Amino acid sequence: MIYSQNDLLKLILETQALSIWDHEKGPVFWYAANVPGPFYVNTEKLIGPEIAERMLREITGIVAGTVDAQARAEQLENAILEAFKVSPLWQKLIETLLDAARKEFAEKGCSLISGGERRDWLFSVPFAQKAELPHLYLFKNKETYCVQPVKPDQLVLHVSDLINNAASFFDLWQPTLEAAKLRCLGNVCVNVRGANGLKRLEAAGQKVVSLMTIDTAFFQKLHAADLITRDVFEEIAVFLASSQDWAAKYLFVKPDLFDVEGCDKKDFERLAAFISNDPWGMRSAHEAFFASMEKAVSARRAKEV
Repeated sequence: MIYSQNDLLKLILETQALSIWDHEKGPVFWYAANVPGPFYVNTEKLIGPEIAERMLREITGIVAGTVDAQARAEQLENAILEAFKVSPLWQKLIETLLDAARKEFAEKGCSLISGGERRDWLFSVPFAQKAELPHLYLFKNKETYCVQPVKPDQLVLHVSDLINNAASFFDLWQPTLEAAKLRCLGNVCVNVRGANGLKRLEAAGQKVVSLMTIDTAFFQKLHAADLITRDVFEEIAVFLASSQDWAAKYLFVKPDLFDVEGCDKKDFERLAAFISNDPWGMRSAHEAFFASMEKAVSARRAKEV
């Protein structure tokens, strides 16, 4: 059994793998680039929010506590597959991912499935098991481990949770594969977020297969299925067309949405960086907003001294 596209649309909201803010109440979401946005994607929650949180905690502990790459990989595989075999939701998602991959890569074949530390492994490890192929663990320290010896020029299919800017692939995983003299056949992922990473991969000759692409058409499908309101769709369409227009229309008019005093430390530092660096070049058109936010940021810092 595999998920249909309509099933996936419902699942991504039901599991909160996609969260959408309320622009009347806030708070806004913050991305790693220290910019705000109206939605956030946590792909790992598609396997179930509780099991995803528990498994990431366990994976983090194994990576931090086990020095030897082989022992680390063996512990990871055991932990992930033991949890996987008792989770029908997770199993169905991997079957769906494998079905999509087989349609695109069946004739080319591959010898190994690779996945990068940490979230990729929630998908790449059970994917490799279902595909009956060895799994190649890619660690951030550039170490690798596979239960079978790898040979030069073997074809690898890389499986990940999310492709955004493809920074992890180009900065970490591709160089690691090249150092092992392996060739990457393509990328299989659950979600693609935007077009930047997709364009980079395609320009490098990497074919990408994903279950969902988080873009305007995706949110239009959610609206057509009555899973989000028209107002929500229209706001996100504005954001995806122009983050500056979205900020001016939905965010800067209501500074309380930033919750400067109450947000956690991580969000506060991202907010402070956004106000200080003005990455979208909006200060000159919104001087009063930036001045008030700088004052609020300074007031919180003064209280924390």
